[in-house]
Amino acid sequence: MKVLKRIIAIVVAIGIVAGLGFYKYINTVTYYNEPGTNGNTIGNLYGNGLFCESDGVVYFSNPNDKGRIYKMNPDESDIEIVATDSVYFINADSHYLYYSRNHNDNADFVLDVNTESLCRMSKKNKKVIILDQANCNAAALAGNRVVYFHYDSEDATSLYMVGIDGEERVQLSKAPIDPRCMVGEKLYYSGVERDHNLHSMNLDTKDSTYVSSENLWLPIIDGNTLYYMNLDENNRVYRSTLSGDNKTGITTYGTSGYNISGNYLYYQSIKGNPDGMYRVDLTTGAEVLLAEGEFNNINVTSKYVYFADYYSGTTFHVANGSTEVGLFNPPILALDK
Repeated sequence: MKVLKRIIAIVVAIGIVAGLGFYKYINTVTYYNEPGTNGNTIGNLYGNGLFCESDGVVYFSNPNDKGRIYKMNPDESDIEIVATDSVYFINADSHYLYYSRNHNDNADFVLDVNTESLCRMSKKNKKVIILDQANCNAAALAGNRVVYFHYDSEDATSLYMVGIDGEERVQLSKAPIDPRCMVGEKLYYSGVERDHNLHSMNLDTKDSTYVSSENLWLPIIDGNTLYYMNLDENNRVYRSTLSGDNKTGITTYGTSGYNISGNYLYYQSIKGNPDGMYRVDLTTGAEVLLAEGEFNNINVTSKYVYFADYYSGTTFHVANGSTEVGLFNPPILALDK
């Protein structure tokens, strides 16, 4: 009997050790992506990446709860709080959320450290690792790397890249090249030093290639189609091929921000008549005013388009294809301990 008890005790001990080892393993292993994986749409990242749809779930920065990260179904049902981090520039893959912390207005984090860091959170157990503890903001997932703005006292804002495992952090450019127009693992950007033409960057070699002579800002690339703010045409949105051929004006007015959802382009007008949030049918060119005012942070999901009042931060939504604008008013929820 004593021998049997001893054997049982040994087996239990081995099981505990194995369990602890497995727990440690699943909390330290990194799950890697297929090459070319991106974490959010280009247009959403131009809208500060406040909404991100991944595997049938919409992750979002709750405007009613200090920008904390929540999730819901695309139809806005089953809203849940994910974590108390205030976030923007949300990216997602099958296993992780990536985001920049935005705790400036979150009183709960006044004495915290890494309040503006670049983070990776496990979808499964909510474990967070810091990819870069510096002041970071605009960020885009490119395969198994994150490309982002990094701020320090030496170079101010510059372009950085880090592996999703937190390794191999490197500076891609001392110039503040916008990281948000990521197509697979190729970065497209408007020049910031000598021109505002379209360039692309090889993330491995750091080499840049000239793409188009258009004088542009905020490019969005869909296949071989290029959308952009035309700086020579009062910031109106234009469409062309990547090389600049077949150039066509899309919007009636100039814009301070825009996004694309299926067959529609949504934009905030500059010097509109009146100013407001407009929708353009990309097939017919028909343009309709959805809401009068000044708006920003245009984000799209498979079901809704979201945008915020520039002055108050109040967030509105409109179903894709609809003209009925309503208030997006998610609840404030407590995080289960």
